[in-house]
Amino acid sequence: MTDPATTPSPPAGLLVIGESTFTKRVEAIRPTGSPSWLLMWTTRGRGAVHHGDTALTTSAGRLVLIEPGVRHTYGVAPDAAEWSLLWAHFRAPQGNWLGTSRHLTPAASGAAEAIDAAFDRLRRYARLTGDHIPPSPVHLPAFATRPEQQALAMCALEEIVRLADLAGAPAAPPGPDPRIARVQQLIADTPEAPHTLNSLAATAGLSPSHFSHLYARATGHSPMREVRTRRLHRAARLLTGTGMSVAAVAGTVGYVDQFHFSRAFRREFGLPPSSYRHNGEVSGWD
Repeated sequence: MTDPATTPSPPAGLLVIGESTFTKRVEAIRPTGSPSWLLMWTTRGRGAVHHGDTALTTSAGRLVLIEPGVRHTYGVAPDAAEWSLLWAHFRAPQGNWLGTSRHLTPAASGAAEAIDAAFDRLRRYARLTGDHIPPSPVHLPAFATRPEQQALAMCALEEIVRLADLAGAPAAPPGPDPRIARVQQLIADTPEAPHTLNSLAATAGLSPSHFSHLYARATGHSPMREVRTRRLHRAARLLTGTGMSVAAVAGTVGYVDQFHFSRAFRREFGLPPSSYRHNGEVSGWD
């Protein structure tokens, strides 16, 4: 397996289906997430999955769904020797059938068997080829590239998620409502903008007090803390990836006072910006 510190993801829009058995405590680390959705269905053993601020253990018959851009790691659970799973990387669907479910345990009679059958169809669809072209070996990931393959595969993926969503309840709290998600996306896209609590609340269409309450309940932290963290992690990438001066980096990520920037940066990373440039490694948010 690839060094987990540099675990690659399929390009956005590429539909890939595979089957894996893991034996390491950490098999993959994606500090900035994947550009596509990731669906994992455990068939044997136990796995440990961290995505965003959620940590969970998954076992046979449990489904984990990770949305694009969410930092995540996964590997074998500490109390297990291996973890076998079926998985799929796929683009965002046209409909809204993904909902907010991220960790589902089908409970209705026959639901797990139906999901197994749907995964079998999903893998067959991904291996459909033209005349006289042999399909990829079953032990290798399959890439659904033709429109017909992708359409059939998306039908099977929707069936899997709906079966799990219908049969069981999420084991983890649901994701933020669309108003909170809209603000999170705005912060992620433009952390350098002069965001305030009032401006972010206006984006959500809520009063500042109600917005703060909903945001903290959904994410576990305040909106302005997310602005600060996003800014600092973007600054860290600029420091290690460009030749910009510390003052220029501070201004680029939205700090008008270099001293204030340096103090906040040291609190976040344990090093001043100039030292981090030579020694630091970014993890977590962009």
